[in-house]
Amino acid sequence: MPILVFLFAAAALALGGWLAVNLSFSYLSAAIAAIVTVIFAFFSPKQSMVFLIFSMLLSPEIQLGGVGGRNVVLRYDDVFLIMIFFAWLARTAVFKQEGSFAKSPITKPLLFYTLIYITATSFGILRGEIDYKKSFFYVLKYAEYYMLYFMSINILKDENDFSKYLKYAWFVLIAVIAYSYYYYFSASGPDVRASAPFEAPLDSPKESEPASLGGYYIIAFSVLLAFSSQASGRYFFLALASLMFMYQSLLYTFSRASYMGFAVSFISFIFFSKSRRMFFLLAAILGIIFTLTLPGISEKVENRIKSTYSGTQAVHSVSTPLGEIKLEESAYLRYYSIFNVINNVFPHYPFLGKGVTGIGLGDNQYALILGETGILGTAAFVWLIFSLFKLYASLYKNGKDTLSKTLGLGLLCALPGLLIQGFGVNTFIIVRIMEPFWFLTAIATLMHNRTGEHLKNEQR
Repeated sequence: MPILVFLFAAAALALGGWLAVNLSFSYLSAAIAAIVTVIFAFFSPKQSMVFLIFSMLLSPEIQLGGVGGRNVVLRYDDVFLIMIFFAWLARTAVFKQEGSFAKSPITKPLLFYTLIYITATSFGILRGEIDYKKSFFYVLKYAEYYMLYFMSINILKDENDFSKYLKYAWFVLIAVIAYSYYYYFSASGPDVRASAPFEAPLDSPKESEPASLGGYYIIAFSVLLAFSSQASGRYFFLALASLMFMYQSLLYTFSRASYMGFAVSFISFIFFSKSRRMFFLLAAILGIIFTLTLPGISEKVENRIKSTYSGTQAVHSVSTPLGEIKLEESAYLRYYSIFNVINNVFPHYPFLGKGVTGIGLGDNQYALILGETGILGTAAFVWLIFSLFKLYASLYKNGKDTLSKTLGLGLLCALPGLLIQGFGVNTFIIVRIMEPFWFLTAIATLMHNRTGEHLKNEQR
């Protein structure tokens, strides 16, 4: 073991010397941070996960250029996640006594889905239709969510730590909400919308991505709603206060897809929840009244929704089974992305699509899946979603404690909301949405495995 530590240190020093000579100060700082992260993660994997929880929503972005209308954007937590993942793999190889890999009911659909993306993109590169440099980064970003999932279910095995990590995630949520209010009331310009940290400067609100914050809120709202239905005493009031603190920030995103996703998540909660339904129905009515009467916001929310299909900006005509409707520019682009894929991409690439980055960016998750991976990728996605629903429903039904039932119910309600948001947002590839989602899914998987073991013991 001492020789391994020596070799690891020597390699790190050599790499550090090369980086110091060849990189600028900003990239050198990032490289040093990454190296320190690897060393820290190798010797303290659980503590590195805490660092990762805080970096999911609280780390800046790095622009690496664009292709086909799609900018390649990395964030520091992208780098840290990959570094931590490979440090964990190295630790697993060195310390073989740490045990086997944890079981997961969604391993097969995840691996199949990832394999389809890699295969489809490889064919696109061989055909000369895709820039391999840019597609590499996007495939890597898709795969990193699953890296996070598999790493988490193998590091966070101690059930006594679950509540601690969820508490850290709650601290991050409160920080994000507080920043969103600060940004909304401090940024300049008529197009200001609530935004997550490090997404856009205060003087350039058009660069913000409020739908990313909205997708994150769908997950947080669903979990907090579930916790409110399961908890009692001060924890109930704390969850309720967090929901109230978050609600107005959600309105400030002015994200129509997020509004729809939130509504569907709430309806799912009312449908699946077995307790306090009437309380939350009354709370929803009060929330609607609050939204319609809140000074300075009610009119903006109403105008934002109505502008989709009416007003001076709704100039694009679309034929539907119910007749012709008019859509404003951004809504029309969502519609056109799926129309273009079905009519112009799918007939030529039906089984595997054009590969990642092959169709550009259309802000419609389903156009992206069908256009990039074809029938096989779409089938893999449906398999994955169905497996996730089964996982969450089983955990909610069989969970033996408040935390298990909370996470099972919360994710069971969040997933339909994210699927609905996907019609107007590329929800399932956005870092600020998918990293929290897969981290919570990892904890849900561990709770599901533990619950399954309890059920087996009870049957014996």
